[in-house]
Amino acid sequence: MKKLFLAIALVFSVSILTACTIVGDDEAYPETVSITQVITKAEVRNDPNATTETITEVIPTNPKKVAIFDFGALDILDFIGLEALGIEKIAIVKSNVPAYLSKYNTDSVTNAGTLFEPSFDDLDLFSPDLVIISSRSSWSYNSLKKELGNVAVLNVAVDNTDYLKSVKATLANFKLIFGGHDKFDEMAETLDTKTSEVKAKAIESGFKSLILMTNGDDISGYGIGSRFGFIHNELSFQAADPNFGNADANAHGDNVSFEYVQTLNPDVIFVVDRSQATGGEASIGVLDNDLVKSTNAYKNSRIINLDSVSWYIVSGGYQSTLTMINDADKLFS
Repeated sequence: MKKLFLAIALVFSVSILTACTIVGDDEAYPETVSITQVITKAEVRNDPNATTETITEVIPTNPKKVAIFDFGALDILDFIGLEALGIEKIAIVKSNVPAYLSKYNTDSVTNAGTLFEPSFDDLDLFSPDLVIISSRSSWSYNSLKKELGNVAVLNVAVDNTDYLKSVKATLANFKLIFGGHDKFDEMAETLDTKTSEVKAKAIESGFKSLILMTNGDDISGYGIGSRFGFIHNELSFQAADPNFGNADANAHGDNVSFEYVQTLNPDVIFVVDRSQATGGEASIGVLDNDLVKSTNAYKNSRIINLDSVSWYIVSGGYQSTLTMINDADKLFS
């Protein structure tokens, strides 16, 4: 199921006019928009018979009550401000809430469940106008429809092979849903500009890079098109091993050895610390060994510790993506 979830395609948006609400003296905005998206059809989590399907979802514009199962989506809405978007109440996942979004982790905010499992009783009482899901919760589409009276559901799962396009598609969807705010366009333009700046530096450097995730004493690797493939695909850092993990949908990467790292001898090692991202102790010292120390990355102080919360927990957000870009740019400062 992990491969199925992470292989979910990029969503695209198109709006249709139904009845209209008055936004200003002479400006009207549609009461609903239609979003074409790929969703997962499943009866239970890890359903072996789950399938994906392209559907058109009719979503009410300017929803007042929104349930959010994706911190990236919350990150985007937070940047503009819930009040500015007309959102009166939200329900969120209250486990592993990033520090910069902790203001929403209060008793006055409804607990939506976990990143994987909706709390249907709480959501029924909350009665959302819109539910936002992503890869971890994508299996629950059918159940949300059934339990919450055919509620509108938006899937914001990112396509790891085209990460930036996925984020921009979410921004475009939100612009349609939340009254056509120009701010969403400005955010997309900023992401394009910042990405292009680092991309130019990465290409000029010619650095061959390796992405590792530490988890306690364990390490795993990620390649082109993988969960952290933004480094290779859009930021254009060469992969030290172009054949490793190419478009691998395995969320936890592939096991690698320190001998492999030594033999590969990357110019740069980017590190995501899963333990730290999920609230545990940092994986201090796991890369502190002679095999890693023999690499060009270590010798030239090019082991870059990424902001693990942004990369692992809040992937797909606006503020988190800016952090991801800045993380890569540290290499050139």
